[in-house]
This record gives sequence, C-alpha cells and structure tokens, in this order.
Amino acid sequence: MKKLITLTVAALHPLLLSANEPDPVLPPSEGLDFMSALNAAQVRAIGSFGMDFDNSVGGIDDTTFEAGSFLSKPIDLFAGYDFLAYFNYEAHFLRPDGTLPGIPLQDEDLHEIDLSMFIYKMTQDSPWITGAWINPSLATDFDSVSGDDFFLDVAGFAGYRFSETFLFGAGVGALNVTGDTAVYPGFGFVWNPCDEILAVLYGANFRVGWEPVSSWRLGFEVRPNGGIWNIDTAAGSRNIDFTSFRVGLTSSHRLTDRLWFSYGGGVTTGNTLNITNTRGSNLYQNQLDDLDSGYYGFLALDLKAW
Repeated sequence: MKKLITLTVAALHPLLLSANEPDPVLPPSEGLDFMSALNAAQVRAIGSFGMDFDNSVGGIDDTTFEAGSFLSKPIDLFAGYDFLAYFNYEAHFLRPDGTLPGIPLQDEDLHEIDLSMFIYKMTQDSPWITGAWINPSLATDFDSVSGDDFFLDVAGFAGYRFSETFLFGAGVGALNVTGDTAVYPGFGFVWNPCDEILAVLYGANFRVGWEPVSSWRLGFEVRPNGGIWNIDTAAGSRNIDFTSFRVGLTSSHRLTDRLWFSYGGGVTTGNTLNITNTRGSNLYQNQLDDLDSGYYGFLALDLKAW
C-alpha cells in the first residue's frame, strides 16, 4: 500500500526496497555491502483469502501480481551521490462476496505503475547514509484516467552504520502530496549477527532469514500488502483504500547462479478496506472498514543483481 511503502523507504535507504526475501549473508570482511545482495528484477504472485467484513455480510479476496526491475546500475551524480530508478507494476484483483447493496464495490481489477527514483550517498569511508526518494505513480482501474489517478510520494532518510554488522536508519515520508497529503515518520535497521542470519526491519516490513546452505534460505516475514487506487463510480471519482499485513514463513531455493525461486504463506492481519472521496473522507466506514484475519500464499522468482 502507498502509505506503508513510503514508510518503508523513508525508514532506511532505497536499496532495501527491492529485496523480497532475506538476502544472502555477506562475508564479515565486506560488512553491509548492500549492492551485492540486491534483486535486479522480480516477479511475484500472491493470493490473500478468507477476509470477512466485521460490519457486514461477506468478505473479500485479493489476488496480486507484481513485477519490478531496476532500470540500470547506480549512476554517479555529484558529491558522492548516486541515482537509482526502479520500475514496478502491480495488479490487484479484488473479489468481494456478499457486501451490502448500494456500495460501489464490485469485482475490481486495479493497477499501479510506479517509477521510484532514489538519490543517495553511501560510501566506504563514512558510516552515514543519506538520501531522498520520489515516487510518481498511476493507480487506477483503467476505466478512465484523469488527474485523480496520479499520485506523488516523497521521502527523506538517513542511516548510520554502527558496526560491520549493524545499521540503523530513520526518515520521514509525505504521501499523495498532490491530494490528501499525510506525513509519517519511520525507522529501520539491518542486523547481520553471523554468516547464516540476516534480520531487516524497514518501515512496516520485517524479515529474518537463515541460510543453512548456500542454495537454500528459510525466513520469517511481516510485510504490507494493498494500495490506494482511484475508480470511477456513478457518484463520481472515488478511491479504494485496502490495507493488509502478511505474517508467515518463506523458503527460497537457488535455481541458477543468480535466479532464485521462493514460496511461502501464513496469515493476514490488520486488514481494512474503505472507499473514500479524493479528499480522504471515508464514505462507507460503517459497512466496510475492518476485515477479519485471513490467509495467504505466494510464489516468486528473484533475479539477483549485477
């Protein structure tokens, strides 16, 4: 979702955004060398089911497809700062069941296209990491496209490497700066206590991974899912705001030198769904809003970088 992804980026530095599973643990001599552990590209399919409305009959299922890739290696800019661009596409197929009549929520095919741009400074001779992030996006059902379908988020962040194995960062992000703007702080860390274990917290994402052998990783994840999309209804322009958190176990297997196959599953929690106007006011909170916990599963292919 847009809010939680912004917190994620603001909390630490941009390189962690692309990592789907706990990344390979690096040799102690390299320290926290993030560039060797990135995913250059990824594809992922996620199914979230069994989420029933607390305030009305029925529930909703969400099937998601994601694909993303860095557009190049880091580009040198000035004064030690580098530039990275990351393209991401998501399709969410929301399928409600049994919601109350009069609510403009049907089978929704929702799409989001993001171009995340990062400017950051991370050098070996300084423990500090600083930077900024800007993310223009199109989030729509594609029935028609207007200015309401475009969103812009920004963030600034700083991090400090306390040791070869621990980094802490914090930042602030502003969501939808061209519309119903909201500002949120965030923080995160990377902890690499030994060669086999890596723990990462950034914003609303937490992952810890154990690599018993070089071709297999086991992990635990807490990560957000959802988004905000603009749709056209008989009553005018409306936003669908869907929030969910996935809590579960993962397993990753090396297929080739750089290609990994991952799968996993667990439960969804903190689920909410609202329909708002473009100013952010909830229109059907008494009928929709909170959803019960459900369950999810995913499959993914990750191409490790460069």
